[in-house]
Amino acid sequence: MHFFTDRFIGIDRDKLQQKVGRKKLVFMKQTHSDIVEVVDKKWIQKECDAMITIDKDIALCVVVADCIPVILKDEERGVIGVAHAGRVGSYKNIIKKTMKKMEEEFTCRDIKVIFGPSIKKCCYEVGAEIISGYEEFTCIEDGKIYLDLIALNTNGLKDVEVSSTCTCCDENYFSFRRDGTFDRFCGVGYV
Repeated sequence: MHFFTDRFIGIDRDKLQQKVGRKKLVFMKQTHSDIVEVVDKKWIQKECDAMITIDKDIALCVVVADCIPVILKDEERGVIGVAHAGRVGSYKNIIKKTMKKMEEEFTCRDIKVIFGPSIKKCCYEVGAEIISGYEEFTCIEDGKIYLDLIALNTNGLKDVEVSSTCTCCDENYFSFRRDGTFDRFCGVGYV
């Protein structure tokens, strides 16, 4: 199971707890890396940008305000994962690395990937200095360069569900690009 919050729930732990029942909410210290951690009952918050678990008593949380909150699940094996796919993590293949870790740790073979609300190419303007090697995932309009994080992250993936909501366009979501806010919403995944 999974869900994505909006600005009205954000990362309010009481509201999140109501939605997941008795499951333990687990957050990571996100650092725009490609580190994937396995979570169990002994979990102590670590620096990483993806987590996976087979523990049915745990709900994994990823927090964002334009980056892609990603849920990964293998329903047959009962494995869930979350990933934080911003530009840096996307360049480092965080989603594919999370899938590989699910395969290695839990012999997952049928992984569905769900992208929550995130900034879309209509609003993600970037400078030429940060797209070297990733030009195929950009478009230029009125002399401005826009990065398509969705295309970058879905490249080579098969079973992907993508939210059409752009967090910068839709004020129901926090957006760092639009507001410069440090508030966040989240994606939550659990078995």
